Amino acid sequence: MKPPCHLLITLTVIALTSTQPVAAETWVSIAPLPEPNAGFAAGWVNGKLVIAGGTNWPEGVKRWLNKTWVYNPGTNQWTPGPDLPHPLAYGAGASDGQQLWIAGGADGKMARNEVLALTKEGSWQHVGTMNHHVAFSGGAFMEGSLWIYGGTPDPDDWKQVTTALSSVSTSGKASNENPLRREGPGIGLPAVVGSGRKVYAFTGAWMSTENGQVQNSAEAAAYDIASKTWTKLDPYPVSARGVAAVALDDQHIYLAGGYGTDEQGFLDAAWIHDVRTQQYRKALPLPIKALVCLVKGGDGFIYVLGGEDQKKHRSAACFRIPVAALLKEE
Repeated sequence: MKPPCHLLITLTVIALTSTQPVAAETWVSIAPLPEPNAGFAAGWVNGKLVIAGGTNWPEGVKRWLNKTWVYNPGTNQWTPGPDLPHPLAYGAGASDGQQLWIAGGADGKMARNEVLALTKEGSWQHVGTMNHHVAFSGGAFMEGSLWIYGGTPDPDDWKQVTTALSSVSTSGKASNENPLRREGPGIGLPAVVGSGRKVYAFTGAWMSTENGQVQNSAEAAAYDIASKTWTKLDPYPVSARGVAAVALDDQHIYLAGGYGTDEQGFLDAAWIHDVRTQQYRKALPLPIKALVCLVKGGDGFIYVLGGEDQKKHRSAACFRIPVAALLKEE
């Protein structure tokens, strides 16, 4: 006997509901990177994700990359973009939604000082030159400029890390800003993000001159662009390096992952920093323990892209989650 019409409709609704993706509640896998990668620059450009450069370790040998890849959320596919003029990783990368900018970085031999931009025409152009060479810095796009904080002029010497802050306008004009005054050496691999006319910097690492060991930091500070002053913030809940950061909205910054102590290893723990209350709260962890790249898409999603998930190893895994789902974790 055929079921009544209303029963058939009910069963159909239940079946459809049970097969819906859980994107609103947790991270969902998307197409992986074309090859494992970490240390690349990434951003949202004209409705698509773009990654450029980076490194990986095929057969235990470090390889520096010059490839650009473009992800289309509509087709869930990566396609090749224009090659960088040379291999490049560990630069300060950020996007204004229309162009991807990369300042500094390293090419496998030395730190760089040029500023590259992926133009609307789809090609990489040299748009400016910084006043110093730097790699392992953090970057954010704010107020029409790319802001670059921390890093070292020698990728092989972390004893030279600084707390220098500079900015490069979209026209390529470079300016030295006021550095962060702190006790001890500078910072490499900081988590840098822009929000509300301020540049926020969290965590990072330096090399101890006493024992030659890498030391992690939980330090946090904010630079007010208008007054050109730094304000110390409450420290991040853990000392780590390579933490990823992304602004969820004008009030909340999502920080996650990185590398803790050798006992802790790679991390997936995450917190949301409220820029108004200056408090941290525990947030949904990453879907992978790694030094990942976080990008906020114009489609309302936060993307997790690749990353270093083991020493001398890279991941190609990619995930996404609605911004609203992360904010609901309060």
